[in-house]
Amino acid sequence: MVKIFFSSLLLLQFVCVLPVAVSAQVNPSAIKSAAIAMGNALVKKNSEQFLSYMHPSMIKLAGGKEKLSIISDSALKVFEQFGGKVSRISYGNPAEIISYKKTLQSVITQTTTLTSFVGDAELSSSLIAISNDNGKTWTFIDTNMFGIKEIKAAMPDISPALVIPKSAAPKIVLKDQ
Repeated sequence: MVKIFFSSLLLLQFVCVLPVAVSAQVNPSAIKSAAIAMGNALVKKNSEQFLSYMHPSMIKLAGGKEKLSIISDSALKVFEQFGGKVSRISYGNPAEIISYKKTLQSVITQTTTLTSFVGDAELSSSLIAISNDNGKTWTFIDTNMFGIKEIKAAMPDISPALVIPKSAAPKIVLKDQ
């Protein structure tokens, strides 16, 4: 009787804990939340927070965090000098989450709207989302910023099962002069 009780208790514990562990690994809303936080950091010009969402291998590929921070800050300042700003960033829903070589990986689309006195531009891209801690935190690789060949050379652990859509051409709407 005691053996049956403890076996039942063990089974119950397994059944109750397993769905929590699996759902933590495959929670697409965590990807979208992290992407939104990254986008908000960019809109607020918080480059340190923005870069904390960039995958470390891509930071290394770009020459390091300090160099990348200087480049991104300079690009934003030049854009602002011409009356431009990042006015909006939105995200689609993450694609299927794939477990590959001890990481979770997915793809999420990003649409960035830039405004300036000349006109508005809408840029679409795909972000590869990667988690090394079973979905607790996510970092991203912008496939427009780095070509897929560069990404795969720097990160051979990218799953070949990821479907990365081709980037759409920017949509530009010029303002009447």
